[in-house]
Amino acid sequence: MPERSPSPLSRLACRTIGFVMAETTAPFASAAPVPAAESRFERQIWWFPRILLIPTIVYLFVMTVFPLLYSLFISLFRTETGRPPVWIGLENYGKVLSGGEFWYAIGITLVLTVVAVTLEVLFGVGIALLLNQRLRGMGLFRLLVYLPMMVSPLVIGYFWRYMFDGTFGIINWVINSTIGGLLQLDPPQWLIDPVLAAIAIIVVDVWQWTPFVALLAAAGLNTIPPALYEAATLDRASRWMQFRRITLPFLVTPLLVAILFRSIDTIKIFDSVYILTGGGPGDYTATLSVLDYKVGFTYFRVGEAAAFSWLIVILINIVTTVILRLITRSRRARLYTA
Repeated sequence: MPERSPSPLSRLACRTIGFVMAETTAPFASAAPVPAAESRFERQIWWFPRILLIPTIVYLFVMTVFPLLYSLFISLFRTETGRPPVWIGLENYGKVLSGGEFWYAIGITLVLTVVAVTLEVLFGVGIALLLNQRLRGMGLFRLLVYLPMMVSPLVIGYFWRYMFDGTFGIINWVINSTIGGLLQLDPPQWLIDPVLAAIAIIVVDVWQWTPFVALLAAAGLNTIPPALYEAATLDRASRWMQFRRITLPFLVTPLLVAILFRSIDTIKIFDSVYILTGGGPGDYTATLSVLDYKVGFTYFRVGEAAAFSWLIVILINIVTTVILRLITRSRRARLYTA
């Protein structure tokens, strides 16, 4: 019979085996002298990943670093329409701090932040405990729960604005069809009454961002060893005792992280407030970001608006530092008690 020539696949396998054997036995063979200068290929390997970082660095500088530095620079000038900027130093900061509008905006922003974040944490933990149950149809329920935080705040703002409308809003229609019709109550003007406008903003923020807290809380629940609940059941511990002694300690760090992110977002909240009330009625619901927008784009005091923005950054850094210290203490406490 004629001798068959090896197939290309066989030749490739032989070469691969030979290469592996050569690499394996290379340390035991006589080592060849290493050249002092690196080869061109090695220099290309060293430079290639660093070159790939250049577009990211340029993007971060253009979109983040430069605007921050420019806003800090422009906050030291008085800018008026039709006139060149005038250097005034820290006068813009003093003007903002001495105005009552700034302190009122801090007050209403902190009230909205504390109330909204507290409700989001409470509802988020409850939803996470419900999502942790193994029930039929829970996958669809998870999708419905997480859906609000996937929608743009702009869309949600207009969506709730029509729902809160005092004339043809669905919320007033439901109230008039049930309680309002029986008690002969006037339909509430959600976006005109000062207190109801603040409540409407809180409702929208809680509706959209409670799923975010629930997501982090559900991740914390998945880290709890089932053996702890089994031991607690054998010891006849109540549900409340299991929640307080087992579940809650594992949820402290995820909830503090959720509070951190939600506090930062709520302090600089703008989209929903501007769409729902525009800061009104009057300036009752004018948060820090809304008031900063009015100073810069309505009154055209750009230098003062830049100083306003930097004061917001300072406030956010203070809140962030406090919450990060709480997170660090909670993690240390868990390590010491483990």
